[in-house]
Amino acid sequence: MKTPYIFLAGTLLAFSAPAASQDIFVSAEAAAVEAVSRDLDRKLAAAYTPRTQPLGEGVAIVRFERGADGLPINVEIYRKSGNFGVDRLARHAVSRLGRNAPLPHTGIPGQSYQANIIVANSMKSHAELAAQLAKLEVKRLADPGERAVLAFTPAPRKES
Repeated sequence: MKTPYIFLAGTLLAFSAPAASQDIFVSAEAAAVEAVSRDLDRKLAAAYTPRTQPLGEGVAIVRFERGADGLPINVEIYRKSGNFGVDRLARHAVSRLGRNAPLPHTGIPGQSYQANIIVANSMKSHAELAAQLAKLEVKRLADPGERAVLAFTPAPRKES
């Protein structure tokens, strides 16, 4: 049985505005964000257990906050994928974050974080789901209240 492609979040859209008007900020937190992304990738891979039935496909969006200890708290599915297994995998992986690389501290009280996770069974499916996620992110970023969400967006792994 083929292992699904599980894609997560690598690039940061922190405090984003639409791309045409977005200023780019580089900080020491960029390394922390990359470390968290790698950690979430590992958690997704560990949470996936081979099954007799395929896991399914979908885009799960998980929102959470950073606890004082750097671990995620208030982990909730913000947008369901339509597939219970995908949502469960995403929530489980996010809830295990921070044990190897603490979540970056932004200095903003109540900072919300978002992990956009794509589970696909083929590169073609991934491309379709990534296009769907891109539309959702454009819509989200059009809302000024959403621009303060620290979002991790998909960065496909190289095929092995």
